[in-house]
Amino acid sequence: TEGRKVRSSRTQRAMGRKSRFGKEQIEAAWRNAEVDAIHRLRDADVRVPEPYAFVDGVLLMELVTGDDGEPAPRLADVDLHPDDARDLFDIMLEEVTKMLCAGLVHGDLSDFNVLLGPHGPVIIDFPQAVDPAHNRNARKLLVRDVRNLSHFLGRWAPQLKRTRYGEEMWALYEGSELRPDTRLTGRFQRKEVRTNVLSLLEEIEAMEAESRKRREDLGLAPRRPARTPVQPRPAAPAPPPPEEPAKKKRRRRRKKKPEGAEAAGSSEPIDFDTSDDLDAFLSED
Repeated sequence: TEGRKVRSSRTQRAMGRKSRFGKEQIEAAWRNAEVDAIHRLRDADVRVPEPYAFVDGVLLMELVTGDDGEPAPRLADVDLHPDDARDLFDIMLEEVTKMLCAGLVHGDLSDFNVLLGPHGPVIIDFPQAVDPAHNRNARKLLVRDVRNLSHFLGRWAPQLKRTRYGEEMWALYEGSELRPDTRLTGRFQRKEVRTNVLSLLEEIEAMEAESRKRREDLGLAPRRPARTPVQPRPAAPAPPPPEEPAKKKRRRRRKKKPEGAEAAGSSEPIDFDTSDDLDAFLSED
C-alpha cells in the first residue's frame, strides 16, 4: 500500500496485518484510488484512458487501440529508433510533471503500463497512485517512476540513463516552483545548508524569555519546563592497570655424568690420545 492511510483505525490495523478483512479493504482502497486518480488526471489533461462507469467494484474504461484497431501494444513490446525514444521520453516526462502538479504520483510507472495509441502514449494502472502531500514515500516513488522510464528508453538513447529528472522535478515541487509546462534539464545537485546551531539556540532562548515576561505581566505562574534538564553523568573512574602475570621460576637441570666417569675427582673425563699414554698413566699408580 506504500503508506496509504484510511480513516478507520480498525481498518488500518487490519490492512497492516493483512488479514482476510484487511486484504478485502486493501483491494477496495486500490479500486477507489484508481477511480479517483483517473478522474483527477483526466481533468488535468493527462494521457489516461477515459473512464465510463464504476459498478460493483469494476471499473469500465476506454479500450486503447493501435493504428490497426487492435489493442494498443505496451511500450515494453516495441522496438524504437533513438530519436523516437528521446521524443517519447520527453512526452512521458511532461505527463509525469502534469500528474505531480495535479497532486498524484503513479507509484509503479514502467514500460509495462504505458500503451502506445495512435495519438501517443497512454498511461494505465493507477491503483497504487499516492498523494505526494500526504505520503512520505512520494519522493522515492516519483524518482523510481522516472528512472524506470529513462533506463528503459535508454536502451536506444543511452544519454537518458545519466539524467536525474526525477530528483529535479521533486525539488521544484517542494519549492512550489513546478508547473505543468516547466522545462526540466535533467541535472540536479543537492543543496547542503549547514545549520547554525548557536543562532538557533539563541533564538529559542529569546522566545522562552519573551514567554516568561508575558506570563509575569499577566500575573501567571511560571510555566513548568516541558522537559527535565539532563544532568551529565560523572565520569567513570579509570580502570586499574592490569596486573602483570607472575614470572615462573625456571628450574635448572643438572647435567648427567657420562658413563665410565669416576665419582671422585674431576667431573670431566680424561682423554688419552694414544694407548701408550694410557699405559703410562696406569704405571704411575
